[in-house]
Amino acid sequence: MKKLRWLVLVLALFLAGCKVELYQNLPQSEANQMVALLMLNHIDVNSDIDAKTGKVTLKIEKDKFINAVELLRQNGYPKANYVDIEQLFPSGQLVSSPAQEEAKMSYLKEQQLERTLSNMDGVISARVSIAENVKSGSTNYSNATDKSAAIYIKYSPEANLSSSETQIRNLIKNAVPDLQYENISLFLQPADFRYQPSMQKSDDPGWVDAHHWIVANKTPVTIGLGSVFIAGVACLAIRRKRES
Repeated sequence: MKKLRWLVLVLALFLAGCKVELYQNLPQSEANQMVALLMLNHIDVNSDIDAKTGKVTLKIEKDKFINAVELLRQNGYPKANYVDIEQLFPSGQLVSSPAQEEAKMSYLKEQQLERTLSNMDGVISARVSIAENVKSGSTNYSNATDKSAAIYIKYSPEANLSSSETQIRNLIKNAVPDLQYENISLFLQPADFRYQPSMQKSDDPGWVDAHHWIVANKTPVTIGLGSVFIAGVACLAIRRKRES
């Protein structure tokens, strides 16, 4: 049994340096939150900061890639990119028509509401659509009547977001002028969690401590063809043991 354990340790040494890119061009604050979440779930991750842009790239062990992506997805990471007023109305731009100005303001309002809803605890993603029915023959959005809003929220099933439905509707109503409460459509959908926490490979604290030491120190290891052969034997032995 001890020989098998050491063979598995050799295999872990061989695979310790296999890192793949998880996400890139992340703001530092968001990257820190993602790293903290992964570490809380015992998933080791490396972060590289671009000295020129300040953006962060996250790298992870290949065998943890699927769990890491799914864990981040079900917690709303990475966050969606939202436009701001400077992007919609850049300085020096030619004056657009009143209808175009109103359309841009409506889009900006939708983005602001989506960002607000996404910051609520348990919300994974949020979409807001505001519609304005303009009187026939008119091109002036100030004559719009019967405003309506449709909100879609995907949330973590661990959060009891259904109890906040009234507060969400009131938030939308107060943010959009002349919007009636009965014209607000809200759809809440719990996310499907596919993340499975990694099972501890051994109850032996020595094996666990050795694995943590390898990952923490990232010690460079040179393995020849003989060690690769041993690693393959270890994989075969583990498979046969599970099948027996």
